[in-house]
Amino acid sequence: MENLRSAQTPTSFWQRAWIYSKEMFPVLIYIPYVVALYFCVNIVVQILNTPIFQNLKGLREVGIGTELLENIFEAGSQVVLDTTAIAGVVTAFFMMLLMRTFDDLKDFELDAHLFPHRATARKLVLKRDIQTISLASFLILWAVNLTWGQQTLPVFVLMITYALLTFKWFFAEKFHREHIFITMLDHQPLPYVINFFLIHTALATGSEYESFQQVHFILLLIVSMPITAWEVSRKIRSADMETEYETFSMVIGRKPATIIPMLFLLVVGALNAYIGSLLQFSMPFYAIVGLIMLVVLFFYLRFLFQPTKEHNVLTNVSLFTTTLYFTNLLVNTLVHYSVF
Repeated sequence: MENLRSAQTPTSFWQRAWIYSKEMFPVLIYIPYVVALYFCVNIVVQILNTPIFQNLKGLREVGIGTELLENIFEAGSQVVLDTTAIAGVVTAFFMMLLMRTFDDLKDFELDAHLFPHRATARKLVLKRDIQTISLASFLILWAVNLTWGQQTLPVFVLMITYALLTFKWFFAEKFHREHIFITMLDHQPLPYVINFFLIHTALATGSEYESFQQVHFILLLIVSMPITAWEVSRKIRSADMETEYETFSMVIGRKPATIIPMLFLLVVGALNAYIGSLLQFSMPFYAIVGLIMLVVLFFYLRFLFQPTKEHNVLTNVSLFTTTLYFTNLLVNTLVHYSVF
């Protein structure tokens, strides 16, 4: 696709950038989402690492009274906000934006053919606009982490290197384009690597850089597995919906493609319940987790047994249930621990 202006191309870069944002990366949605998601992870990690939590977390198992156990909620008063946390939330936002631009640049010509209604195909947004946004995001990421994230810089380098490798198709573009399942296997770790870095910024928040432990790996799965579920769900079609656009249902079959994200979302529910038990949440937390898991089962099984266009709402279901999982964890953490 030629990167030339048309009569309808806006003259200002900022106009074109805003059109791109509204269509592909709505900042007014992403900013509050990223802030809430990051600080939920940051706060949970900090609470789990506070001395008061470490000293009191085993009281239930050894039979110490409830009155002493309630002191565990005072761990919320030990949560801090410093420049490392700010570097983390800024990095979270611009990594999401960088990944969005990488995807659009990798498939620019193909997407123009498959999605002629998009702004890039109609030349309301030019390829060089996306390149400019991508480069600006890359430079901001380095500037922020060199300034405020020196402690986590080795993990940042690992993350940005892996991101660049996915952008270059691991230097085997033809092979990856012909093997979508292999592409998923070596590209899907990227969200996990990004979240691994974000957890490290939480571990580095405060006066001491804590070590990465098993419970942090569980948190990593909680915030990363839904991304895999969403990525697979959005590439599932019923037979009457398949086009030349390659989908997981086309490559590995509709049933396996439907079961994979369903299992991932159910595992996320179980891991949420485990974290809830560590944080001593009350019964409403678990009731909500159970209801979310039932929603997942209903919609995915319905499509599995009745694969019609009307039942193909799996992308929205994955987004909806992920948001509920996250909101439930965030609200209970803020309420029970009286953070801020």
